[in-house]
Amino acid sequence: MKIEKLHLENIGVFNNLDLEFQSCGQPGKKAEIHIFTGANGSGKSTLLYALAGALAGPFQQPMHTELIFQRFHHSNPNAFVEVLFENKQVINYSITKRQKKSYFTDFPLIKGEIPRYLGISHAYASSNQKSVDDFINNFIQGQKFSPDANKQKGKSFAAFAYSGNRTLNSLDELTIEEKDWNPYDNGLSFLETANSEQIIQSIAVQKMKQAIEFSQNNQETAQQYNFVVQIIEKAIKDVVGWDIKFKLEAKPFSLFLEINQRVLEFNVLPDGLKSIISLIADLIRRLDKIVWIDDYNVLEHSFILLLDEIDIHLHPAWQRKVLPVIQKIFPNAQIFVSTHSPFVVGSVSDAYVYSFKLTENVSILDKVKPSQAGNSYSLILETIFGVEESFDEETETQFRQFYQYRDDIMQGDDNKIEQWLQLARSMMEKGIEVADIVGMELRQMSRILGKDLSL
Repeated sequence: MKIEKLHLENIGVFNNLDLEFQSCGQPGKKAEIHIFTGANGSGKSTLLYALAGALAGPFQQPMHTELIFQRFHHSNPNAFVEVLFENKQVINYSITKRQKKSYFTDFPLIKGEIPRYLGISHAYASSNQKSVDDFINNFIQGQKFSPDANKQKGKSFAAFAYSGNRTLNSLDELTIEEKDWNPYDNGLSFLETANSEQIIQSIAVQKMKQAIEFSQNNQETAQQYNFVVQIIEKAIKDVVGWDIKFKLEAKPFSLFLEINQRVLEFNVLPDGLKSIISLIADLIRRLDKIVWIDDYNVLEHSFILLLDEIDIHLHPAWQRKVLPVIQKIFPNAQIFVSTHSPFVVGSVSDAYVYSFKLTENVSILDKVKPSQAGNSYSLILETIFGVEESFDEETETQFRQFYQYRDDIMQGDDNKIEQWLQLARSMMEKGIEVADIVGMELRQMSRILGKDLSL
């Protein structure tokens, strides 16, 4: 179940926004990815939180839904969000200063138009007005609503959201008993989605079951328990390039990470590695826990993934790899990403980039472009991020003065030649690239003026 359109009215920095998501990716081979870029405060995260709010029905505790809605500050007392899905069903909700209510509708489209403001408050549900939870629980299965909906088993769809600020800490004490847990708990809360204790405990339990089955010579069952752990290890390795293995030790009874044959506690891992592990391990364990209506490989299920500022804590080398890995290992997912990184924007093909800009404190959609794989980072910085400079601010200031002197000299002001040459000497000490540019300009001016301007 993919999202086709997002409509916002008076949400955050958006007065009125219609955002259409063109189909991309290669279903079954590459996930569909939509990347949001723009200056700080242009509403990238707000878009993700608005989408999460529409999907928060059966997957969130009320308190976490409130945390999502708290982001939507606006001077207008009325705020409205509407999400159109590929099966032409709509979820919408409105937010006011006094109260926050979720709305929905499954009315069919009329002449291709979205049914606006036809939502029914779940607070007034009756035999003909189902609750938001029941509505979402059933439409995500592709089934019509029925009074016996809660008796139906299996899902065909899920949605999860992660903040860029994630970490992973060692667990002082593992428990042998496997705790029951809901794979949707906090799944759309962004900040609380990835929980260190739950991630480590889940992996440890899988390793423990594998060891028990192996000791009883049940090789096939042991391999089944290790399957999910191996998937997580491989995905992490594909991003960071290191040989990664989870190791369960008896004394002390704890889970460790082996990196290139060196065993480490999670507390001492680099922040970037903690971020990668917490995302991939948490997401895969949730997908594996869900009872699906089909028997696909755990990675092949359809779901929506919201990733806020995916580049935080990551070295540029890992920023270049994280989205391509996710796009490949979850081939049927629809992924929405916010980022400030040209390395992320330039890392994937078969995706779209949506650039936003602020004008008088209101954000508007500036441009939509295909993903930038194959383009240089300097071109991405200029065309996507609006950064035309190639050097630090001090050097760019010197270049502006350098070219001003050059133009003045071309107009016949020979008194500027000495100042120009002094500035050129200073700039050529900065590095090879600057020296090459300055040297080329000096040689060209020597030919034009018929004077020796070499340094």
